[in-house]
Amino acid sequence: MIESFEFTPVGERDFKGLSRQLQNRIIEKIGLYISSRNPLHFAKPLVNLPPATHRFRVGKYRVCFYIKGLNIIIDGVDTREDAYRRR
Repeated sequence: MIESFEFTPVGERDFKGLSRQLQNRIIEKIGLYISSRNPLHFAKPLVNLPPATHRFRVGKYRVCFYIKGLNIIIDGVDTREDAYRRR
């Protein structure tokens, strides 16, 4: 069971670049996902976007992440058009 989430430096930079309203929406949605019994039920797997292995969808935004222990590590937050590009 997932206990919390945190950001990588790149993920935090992406997140801070969003409006406050959108930040709150993303935090609220991730909180809902990790409070569920199986957060990966809401996620889709990613291929060729290391270190991220999964993504959540929040509106037109994609939250790319991987799991480390009991934490979700958010590696990127971007629109669908830009989320899957190599950095």
